[in-house]
Amino acid sequence: MQSTTTTEPRLTSKPLPKWLKLHLAASNFVGRPSRLSVGNIIVLPFGKILKFDAPANEIAAMEFVRVNTTIPVPKILAIYDRQPSGTAHILMTQLPGIPLDTALPTLTPSQLTSIARQLASFITQLRALPPSQGPNGALHIGGTAPSTPGYDHRLGSQPWGPFPSFSAFHTFLRFGEPLADWEPAVAAVHARDYGVRFAHADLAPRNVLVDPREGRVTGVVDWEFAGWYPEYWEYTKMFYGGVRPGQEGWFEAVRGEVEEYEEERRAEEVVWMRAGPFGYG
Repeated sequence: MQSTTTTEPRLTSKPLPKWLKLHLAASNFVGRPSRLSVGNIIVLPFGKILKFDAPANEIAAMEFVRVNTTIPVPKILAIYDRQPSGTAHILMTQLPGIPLDTALPTLTPSQLTSIARQLASFITQLRALPPSQGPNGALHIGGTAPSTPGYDHRLGSQPWGPFPSFSAFHTFLRFGEPLADWEPAVAAVHARDYGVRFAHADLAPRNVLVDPREGRVTGVVDWEFAGWYPEYWEYTKMFYGGVRPGQEGWFEAVRGEVEEYEEERRAEEVVWMRAGPFGYG
């Protein structure tokens, strides 16, 4: 395994090339834009994808994970029009497979178990990556690269942190309120220290690509929220938003294969309920 230094890809930003501009113009002219449902991705010929306005943290996370693990992630081929904020358009390889949420109705219980087991092995690789450190060796709870903020829709629409301690991170989760103002389930979890682990932080079925015939994971996409979190975060985030109809078998398989943090999940549910959709701005 290569160095685990968290750096952005060593690719120089370039202007969007003429051939891409022509492709986009032609697609729009004939009324067949090839944008996917997420709204910021275009599928190009020859197994390539263009993603618009990818955040700097997503670019850093994809390259970090690609270099340091065997997890199938898109390979960044070029970076275009990087902005002062770090966002850029990225040209990358298209991975095979279909989203797990699309495949779920066709998968058998044994296939679900196999896919959950593969995903658990990927999580193990992420958790084995040596953590970044903040200034003077402090903890770094935040984005992929050292001393960079994190971003997670669970925590609002703005970057947050980084935080130098679990106490600081958990206080942020509680909107600055003291432990005594919260339910015992939250107080018990937020009073503890944990290991810092690298997490994808959005392992929803839509972000896991599979070959439904073989029951095999072919890719993990959307690394925008990836970063360094308390060790329970990957597990609890998988349940954020609840279990949708038709996904019950998948989450049963997850509980059987992925390391569980049920006490932390219950505490997070209390925080989710109190925060609501706009609790962090």
